[in-house]
Amino acid sequence: MAALSLQLASMPCDARRKGYTLKVDTKKGSSREALASGAGDDAEEEMARGSFMVASQCEDCNNGYRLEQVRFSGYDKPRTSAVETFFITNNTDRMLTGISLYIDYRMPDGRQLHKRYYSLRCAVPPGETRMAEIPSWDRQKSFVYERSADSPKRPGTPFTVTFDPVAYYLSW
Repeated sequence: MAALSLQLASMPCDARRKGYTLKVDTKKGSSREALASGAGDDAEEEMARGSFMVASQCEDCNNGYRLEQVRFSGYDKPRTSAVETFFITNNTDRMLTGISLYIDYRMPDGRQLHKRYYSLRCAVPPGETRMAEIPSWDRQKSFVYERSADSPKRPGTPFTVTFDPVAYYLSW
């Protein structure tokens, strides 16, 4: 038996190759955009602590909660602004602690300009509305939301916006 184990130990094994390592990013929030946006796994993990997630229209799966119970309104992004603002209304009976959503930016004719995924931590009490502020997707400050006030001297290119919630987090 000892001779067999020595013979097996000396045989080359394809599964044991040197030089192949799994690179792991140990820095939290290493992506500059993830840091600026609050997006990413760390943001979602933090929202999930002490909360439960509502992520579909299945009322049986979500303790009776639905995605449309959280509403978005009052979006604003003037041409010269580096931030976008909008209101989040919580139509549930629990504290809203975070939301993950897609934001779709389009020209008035329907052509897509940009689309991004964003995870936002917030604290919206039940039945109330709060303003949210996020960094703008428009880094060159050349676009203006179609309903925002625009400068007549230097008008920007108008766009529309659509919010598509993926999930939201409610505190227990």
